[in-house]
Amino acid sequence: MGTRRLTLMLIILAVLTVVAGSVTHHAPYTPPPDEEGQKTLNERPLILVHDVTPYYFDDLRQIIAVLDEYNYSNRTVLFVIPVFDTTHYGDEWSLRNHPDFVNYLHELQRRGYRVELHGYEHTYHEFNCSYETANEKLDNATALMNSLGFGNLTLFLPPAWALNNESLRAILEHNLTVVMPNWLILPNGTRQRIWNREYTWYIGENQVDDRLSVALHDYRKASEDGIPFYLSVHPGVVNRGGGLDFLRAFLRTICGQKKS
Repeated sequence: MGTRRLTLMLIILAVLTVVAGSVTHHAPYTPPPDEEGQKTLNERPLILVHDVTPYYFDDLRQIIAVLDEYNYSNRTVLFVIPVFDTTHYGDEWSLRNHPDFVNYLHELQRRGYRVELHGYEHTYHEFNCSYETANEKLDNATALMNSLGFGNLTLFLPPAWALNNESLRAILEHNLTVVMPNWLILPNGTRQRIWNREYTWYIGENQVDDRLSVALHDYRKASEDGIPFYLSVHPGVVNRGGGLDFLRAFLRTICGQKKS
């Protein structure tokens, strides 16, 4: 009789453990407690906006409008393409040809948004190339950005995450920190662990809640592990379906405030 009772208790405990785990996975984000048992505020996520180019001017404005609702300029990095997709458009979307867009970027800078580098032309796997080619592209990119008033660049996000050892060496020699999905690679070659993910790749309106649950779970886990959390978005992608609804809900939860 005692054995049966013990077996029953073990089964009940196992079921409760599974249920608790499921509830925890889908629970809203709450900061982990400090040593005194009180909730601590973690460093807020960085928002990384890829593909910043005049080609996506209207889409970028929509993204900025959502970020501004939560005063998120100081935690947002705009990764700029100096000359977008020369394979298909030539120099049509070069920053030089769009002073209105350049002025807009400077306005965003003054408001706290950070401007950094996202390749040169953003052609297919652009930086999966030789050291010499990468070095030339970086020289051209930084020279163009400097000529337009965007000096002191410190971050480089490779298009499509495509790199090799040769191109990486050229980037680091330009004193740029490389942003990847799991690592920051510093100019001295050391690596810092990060969590950098995109949750809005052509999601439908009916997927917002599920994607938000996953993102908040990831943020909670990264915070508990002491890993900086970055959220990537692409103009022209996040603007479709439920993307901006996700971004707004994510920021509302993280910032702990209602839409202003």
